[in-house]
Amino acid sequence: MLRDCLRLAKTHLGATGSLHIGPLPQTRSGRPAMIQGFRPQSLSAEALGFERVPISFARVETELAARLAATPPGTVLTVDMGWGLQTASATANFEGWMGIAAQLAEQSGRAVVSLYNRSLLIDEHLLSALRGHPVVLAPEGMVPNPHWLPPQLYARGTLREQVNFWLGGIAPSLVRNNPHADRHAAEGADPMWMLSRRAEEPTIPNEDVRERWKIRCFGRLRVYRADGRQVDWAITGGATMKTKTLFAYLLQQGGKGARADDLADLLWPDAESAEGARNRLYHTVRCLRQALDENRSGHAAGHVLRDGTNYILVPPERSWIDISTFEQLCRQSQSHIKAGDLDEALICLRAADRLYSGDLFEDIPSEYVDDQERDWCWTRRYWLRDMYLKVQRDAARIYRTRAEYSAALTHCRKALVLDPLSEFAHEEAMQIFAAQGRREAIDRQYALYLDSLSRFDDRPRSSELTRLYRSLTTL
Repeated sequence: MLRDCLRLAKTHLGATGSLHIGPLPQTRSGRPAMIQGFRPQSLSAEALGFERVPISFARVETELAARLAATPPGTVLTVDMGWGLQTASATANFEGWMGIAAQLAEQSGRAVVSLYNRSLLIDEHLLSALRGHPVVLAPEGMVPNPHWLPPQLYARGTLREQVNFWLGGIAPSLVRNNPHADRHAAEGADPMWMLSRRAEEPTIPNEDVRERWKIRCFGRLRVYRADGRQVDWAITGGATMKTKTLFAYLLQQGGKGARADDLADLLWPDAESAEGARNRLYHTVRCLRQALDENRSGHAAGHVLRDGTNYILVPPERSWIDISTFEQLCRQSQSHIKAGDLDEALICLRAADRLYSGDLFEDIPSEYVDDQERDWCWTRRYWLRDMYLKVQRDAARIYRTRAEYSAALTHCRKALVLDPLSEFAHEEAMQIFAAQGRREAIDRQYALYLDSLSRFDDRPRSSELTRLYRSLTTL
């Protein structure tokens, strides 16, 4: 990919030098190899701050501006965008790079080319690229990108405002000039959350200043604002865990929302009267709105809308949710495994592993999670847990086939922490020990399995695992 990029940069940009962020092929002496007549200067994404947690694009921009200022005219900066899968913070804030790239190019007078591996990066990253870069470097030359959005509109515009801009690019007559015509009362993080606007629906106060959230559902529920601050659920006079549970439940319901009576029954199942439970719900909704209101100004009704008897959560446009990214990475890894692209599969598996910081909504009290009538969390929690265990299984197998036994064992142990009876983890660990010639470790692993079986379950031992143990220990 870099070779093709530099060839095009030389042809269409008049490039005479190269500065590259990402790995480079090396000569036997350890120097960067010649590529298309260039010997690119290598920069580390980690050293520049792309892998800092939390990521700070202001620091990245400062570092890169200084590096570019020291380069001669004609230098092109190429950026391997694989850094977006190296940390959860980078994955969540990926789209912040596009504006930085444009500023660096304008201020330095150097071309900045971002390289996207379409077989590796997830869908939301590729969509960010389409919306964030004004031109595409192609064999045909510098091709204007019809899907590009101006930075302010990209960062702060609603979906309808963005569509209005795109339609104007097709035909100016399609632009709607009414500044209020493209305000939508129920636009959320996913386009599927868009609802048909009705005259009685309220407008969203201060919508022009809303910024995207980063929502972490794995482990402890956290919502980060654009500046990195967390939403504080502790509101004076409110019940913190009920407020948090209300957010989690509405988030899971998406654009359809939830009936007020269902919410009241979930949060106050033992209330003496339905009216009393509803009154408590109204108070908790006010607390949630106040928590989500960045300035505590009382103008956050747009984040929790009332639609008849339903309440609907409306995250800011393009908010990032870790569950969605995790699922995309898992699917991507499976595609790579089936194609035999194990290096790419490992990158996706490692990124998915980093995102899973605990079970879904781990800190929501069990009395709300274990709700058999609605089953809003329990089934999905265990489905996501199973996906995570498969991530550990696939990573362990790939590392074992490469004789990277320490890394393989790390993934086995992660699986066993979550599920002490995980048969694949015990099997993989025993096969790793066999490859290392560690007979006593095989015995210990099988004994650990039997002990876990006696403590956590009364099911019979796995015949396949027992058969594997015997085959590995038979002289």
